[in-house]
Amino acid sequence: MGVVLLFLKKFVVKYFTSLALEKIVIIFLRELVKRTDSKVDDELFEAVFNQTKVGEEQ
Repeated sequence: MGVVLLFLKKFVVKYFTSLALEKIVIIFLRELVKRTDSKVDDELFEAVFNQTKVGEEQ
């Protein structure tokens, strides 16, 4: 298990830039907000991520 985690860590560090990781996190958060059906979550997400390019793509 330790070898697999070490490989994944090195793979992520080598091939994913911080911008790519940021986009992945924003996409996952958007999906989570869609599933909660809470107006407060929707407003908070829009307030925080409205300025990002990922938020404007859809």
